[in-house]
Amino acid sequence: MKKRYIYTFLFGLPGFFASIVISFLVFGSAAGALWLFVFGDNPWPSHADNLLLILLVTVFVVSWSAFIISGYAAGKRLETEPGFNKKHVLVSSGLALLFIVLITLHQLSVGNALRKTKTAQCSDFCRLNGYAASGMPPRNSGVNSCSCYDSNGQEIINVTTGWQ
Repeated sequence: MKKRYIYTFLFGLPGFFASIVISFLVFGSAAGALWLFVFGDNPWPSHADNLLLILLVTVFVVSWSAFIISGYAAGKRLETEPGFNKKHVLVSSGLALLFIVLITLHQLSVGNALRKTKTAQCSDFCRLNGYAASGMPPRNSGVNSCSCYDSNGQEIINVTTGWQ
């Protein structure tokens, strides 16, 4: 197999995970800018959601394509050299594994994997009991309670919790 194809894969594999991270960083920055400077706390128009989704996909495809094209070019340059550098395979595998671990650790830290955060548990409790919204005191207050609100923003129930 030609080195250009091997290096396309060696750059593409970690590039896939790097592109996920890059696209979500750009998405979050764009959403934050729209919130701070354009729409604020007012209801957002539906086209803003569509534009953010298009931005997310576009950045992912463009950045992953850039990694793949870079790998192809690097492999094409190295085709004149005899043999194969196993260190490049280790670096590619290590980077891919590193990105997988970082993504997994992030998802665990924000409560999207395994156990839900206290805020998510409070939200689920209030929603299941028919309330419009939920809230909790600041984390550093030491108070473990969950408040449920009606559609007018009035607190209806406040429950002391034992959530970990």
